[in-house]
Amino acid sequence: MIIVLDTSISVGWSDFAHIRSFLATLTDHVIDNLNVDSGRIPVGLLTYSSTVRPLFNLSLFTTVAPIQAAISSFSYTRGATNTAAALAYVRTTMLTSLAGARDDVPKAVIVLTDGKSSDPRAAQVHIALLGHPTLVGKALSFTHKLYFFF
Repeated sequence: MIIVLDTSISVGWSDFAHIRSFLATLTDHVIDNLNVDSGRIPVGLLTYSSTVRPLFNLSLFTTVAPIQAAISSFSYTRGATNTAAALAYVRTTMLTSLAGARDDVPKAVIVLTDGKSSDPRAAQVHIALLGHPTLVGKALSFTHKLYFFF
């Protein structure tokens, strides 16, 4: 599972705090139960705004504690909302065997964004290249979209 976080200026400080809180809850109640410690479900995390900042790939952590530490330490960077670059990075770099992706584990990508991509058409192209979202919902004060790709 790869979590992709929008930390652009359009998210704002308040929603950034909601994102961090949501991820802490996700880690405590979901990731902790996904057998990360057994190595069955690898987790990766990146943030993006004008640039993409990978925090850790699928092969870096095999226990929940360092994932929780990484989630509590990433910063709000502001900048443009380059969703297309983030999704391209996920597809070409993070979902590779070199980064820890395995054929025996379904590939899931969760994108938390305010939905205001700097280049919506390019973002849609990369969404299509990843695969069709099986669920599109809103979260975080109804201002952020969640995309799940399997």
